[in-house]
Amino acid sequence: MNNQVLKLFSDIVSIQSVSADSKRHKEILEAADFIKKELLRLGCHVNLYQKENCPPLIIARKTVSSGVKTIGVYAHYDVQPEDPVDQWKTAPFKLTINNGKILGRGTADDKGHLIQTIAAFGNLIDKNKLTNNLIFIFEGEEEVGSGNFEELIKKDPLLKEIDVFYVMDFGMETSDQPEIFFGLRGLIAFELELITGKKDLHSGVYGNRVYNPINVLTGLLSKIKDQETGKILIPGFYNSLRKPTKKEWENLLKKKQVDKELKKEAEVFTTFTVDKKYPWLSTKIYPSFDLNGIIGGYVGEGVKTIIPASARAKFSFRLIENQTPDNVEKLVNDFVKKNIPGGVRFSLKTLGKLEPFYTNIDNRYVEITDKIFKDIFGRESLFTRSGGSIGAAATLSYMFKKPLILTGFTLADCNIHSPNENFDEGMFWKGIVAMERIFAQ
Repeated sequence: MNNQVLKLFSDIVSIQSVSADSKRHKEILEAADFIKKELLRLGCHVNLYQKENCPPLIIARKTVSSGVKTIGVYAHYDVQPEDPVDQWKTAPFKLTINNGKILGRGTADDKGHLIQTIAAFGNLIDKNKLTNNLIFIFEGEEEVGSGNFEELIKKDPLLKEIDVFYVMDFGMETSDQPEIFFGLRGLIAFELELITGKKDLHSGVYGNRVYNPINVLTGLLSKIKDQETGKILIPGFYNSLRKPTKKEWENLLKKKQVDKELKKEAEVFTTFTVDKKYPWLSTKIYPSFDLNGIIGGYVGEGVKTIIPASARAKFSFRLIENQTPDNVEKLVNDFVKKNIPGGVRFSLKTLGKLEPFYTNIDNRYVEITDKIFKDIFGRESLFTRSGGSIGAAATLSYMFKKPLILTGFTLADCNIHSPNENFDEGMFWKGIVAMERIFAQ
């Protein structure tokens, strides 16, 4: 059975389902078809929903009885680009097991959880021990902002029958400490382009007389964030933040991470915090701003002393509850307009929006899941937040008003979005056991 699961895992990792790359849309469709065939083999009723040419949303149903609970499971089959390829120690799209790690793009984020879900379901079918109805929701555009998820999810009327959702796109800090997440940061991303003329210019002849778009761009971006405190300086940005409750604080303070651990995990030379008292909460309960890339001018070998005609930057904000992407979008647009010199042309595009997410963990499904995790991992779950964003979680929450359990089995060194992405081999198999127990609760 393990060999069959690994074969399934290997086959899906080999499909380059990179949703950000339009040239690999064929692979997105191949991955969706691969998953559909496996779910059909296991006896599911499967629908693929699409809008125009977007990645298909897979919704599959296995009905045991009308008198039992219905569990919904979310995961995604699209992956991040593999760049930079030269930093991979193994082929990105070939499943490789080395030193207890299952390596390959998408192993941790999120094909590993998807395969665990299918494997657990298949094991229960084989043993005739499935006691609940299951609905699988497998998305193909999570990595590009879930732009069509809400519209597509409305096409399946049976989703309203789901009693509890499990969002399987998370992990654990250590292999003996299960975690359940009750909050996620939202996201809004932008692309800003500045144009100062029709051609590149000689920096000696024109320097000090014309605007350099890279200088203007970096000057503007440096005004967004105080580099010493980490505070975002856009007027009105912090007006509506939701503060954690007393119970949430108690849970959040249980999980600490010292700088030494963070530096080892992130492989950085030093660390930074916006919260001097509780530095490990800086990525969980505070919004943030980050430049994601700058393009402009000459970047080849040697020197080319030019003033470029244009420059471009991609940047994003992570948001906390009560900060809406729409409101932040307006604040950023106003800020950019006020800080660009006259005569410099600009284009500001919004590339994606994800709402912040929060859920109440006081329900019987959380209690059952916590008990299952304690039996398998030996410790009660930590209830915490993540600094990341998953658009589907917020959408499922406000559309269906049912309990959501956000959890998963990857470890801190899984390198999601980075070279050498991996799923710990022991955790992969333990996760299948846990999902079997959840489906048969």
